[in-house]
Amino acid sequence: MSDSSVYIVGAGIVGLASAAVLLERGYKVTVIDRAEPGNATSRGNAAAIAWTDVSPLASPGIWKKVPGWLFDPLGPLSIRPVYALKILPWMLRFAAASRPAAMRRSTEAIVALNSLALPAWERIWTRMGWGNHLRREGCLDVFDKESELAGARAGWRKQRDYGIEIEEIDGKAIRDMEPALSENVVGGAFLPGWLHVDDPLLLCRDLESHIRGLGGKFVVGQVERVERAEAGAMVHLADGATIPARKLVIAGGAWSKALAKGLGDAIPLDTERGYNITVPDPGVSLRRFVMLPGYGFVLSPIEPGLRIGGAVEFGGLEAEANWARVDALVARARKVVPDLKTDGGTRWMGFRPSIPDSLPVISKARGSNDILYAFGHGHHGLTQAAATAEIIADEISGAEPAIDISPYRVDRF
Repeated sequence: MSDSSVYIVGAGIVGLASAAVLLERGYKVTVIDRAEPGNATSRGNAAAIAWTDVSPLASPGIWKKVPGWLFDPLGPLSIRPVYALKILPWMLRFAAASRPAAMRRSTEAIVALNSLALPAWERIWTRMGWGNHLRREGCLDVFDKESELAGARAGWRKQRDYGIEIEEIDGKAIRDMEPALSENVVGGAFLPGWLHVDDPLLLCRDLESHIRGLGGKFVVGQVERVERAEAGAMVHLADGATIPARKLVIAGGAWSKALAKGLGDAIPLDTERGYNITVPDPGVSLRRFVMLPGYGFVLSPIEPGLRIGGAVEFGGLEAEANWARVDALVARARKVVPDLKTDGGTRWMGFRPSIPDSLPVISKARGSNDILYAFGHGHHGLTQAAATAEIIADEISGAEPAIDISPYRVDRF
């Protein structure tokens, strides 16, 4: 390598994983972010390595629900009325992505990337010595309505078709596994291969230590824009400083859209504002990650407490948080965990970078072999971060990635 230096914009989970993999392959790495590593969106996710998820958000018929979202501000998925016009182009692409053929293509690409997700993380965790921070108790899909349970079976068949182990079980079996759940639970499924981490913020902080131990560096600064240079790129910070980068990776999550646009790449990325509450003493005990698809949220037992989250709101990066959405989450949670207490809980809202076809952008920028994109993972940022990191490292080194990466290229738009 004549010049083995790589700069990464973004110290979230994707940027940190990319830094770790590149350092392990012999590159010199500097990570730039306006905040401390992992301190933005990555710190508040539900902690799942959701490699068993295979379905994109867009699906046939879902666009018909959009009018209802506008009029249910506390529903599982809502659009702020003042944001409706701005998000219309995104929604039109979302409708196109929900057509059967497009959905099949997205599903295949999700499956391919998720097939790499856990092995890639295992390689990083082994090098970090992080095995004792993993929870391998599996996951429960839980329903309290027979109609929703029946509707879920098609999705479980699809997962089995892709080799994912999933067992349908009745309400009694679920309560035997998790006694805190309500008698109203009628059934669901158990996914034994699922795992989640003790604490996403702890993972980010330990990745930071790992990166520093390998010689990686961090720069605190807000990246205002990026431009191509004769060899590489020029990074412009808000304080007026400029940083020449021989190779540059843009992994800034929801904030990456503006940087890519400045390079001439118009990417249909918008922001799913996710809400949660983490309760240190919830008054109940759960061993496993519990998904409530009918209500659109999850229960995640992590080291800081029980995290209840998952609601989606389209409202951009600027609007104030609507904390009534957290109250609505708690009300729904008590329908399935009746003894739940939330005193002393910490509320949180973060920005998921969402693309209509549910696929991230993992790609070289148009017209540059020296600038690469690694963002737009939506709900799967933690899940797909290590796999993305290995693909980015392959692209920089000229190696052949383990999967076909054409579905994630920027020129698909």
